[in-house]
Amino acid sequence: MYQDQDFHVWDDQTLPGRLGKIRAHIDPKFEQTVTELAPVFAELAVPIYDHISLHRRRSKNPPPDTWVAFSTSKRGYKMLPHIEVGFWDDRFFIWLAVLQEAKNRQALLRSLKEDTVMRLPAGFACGGDHTDKNCGVPLTRDSYQALMATQTNRHAEWQVGRNFMRGSNFFELSAVAQTQVIQETVRALLPLYDQLIRI
Repeated sequence: MYQDQDFHVWDDQTLPGRLGKIRAHIDPKFEQTVTELAPVFAELAVPIYDHISLHRRRSKNPPPDTWVAFSTSKRGYKMLPHIEVGFWDDRFFIWLAVLQEAKNRQALLRSLKEDTVMRLPAGFACGGDHTDKNCGVPLTRDSYQALMATQTNRHAEWQVGRNFMRGSNFFELSAVAQTQVIQETVRALLPLYDQLIRI
């Protein structure tokens, strides 16, 4: 599964080089994760579709991150609440996200009960900018209320999930144990995701 050596993809500073390494080393692992998360997403009442990032708009600079997103649409995910599993150059992440492009973003987020969010396990984070790898802060009632206070801004975003830093024990787990961590993390987010996609 995912290993610390996967981060060497970001050592390549060229666009074609990094894209080639993502295609060869990261995307096949995303495809495996798609398969392993299928029974988790099957717990929802609607079909969930995967979208592995293609980085088609990149013409000069190599992508700083890469991901697979899961949404209720075959056509895309940015305008919908979605779950992302991916890499920055120093971390592996799993986020439930509502981006600025999402339709009815403010109404969607107002529908979530704060107490439901607070029932997420220890170690979860929240953040407000999917383009900033450092946006996540430990999820507490105060940090979540601060995040929600920003949601009236036109370009605000909302994320809740987990980061696994390069060098952490996560990358030393067996494939079976690592899959279990990913499944349990996504399953913990399902009650929130289910509320968001029912509106």
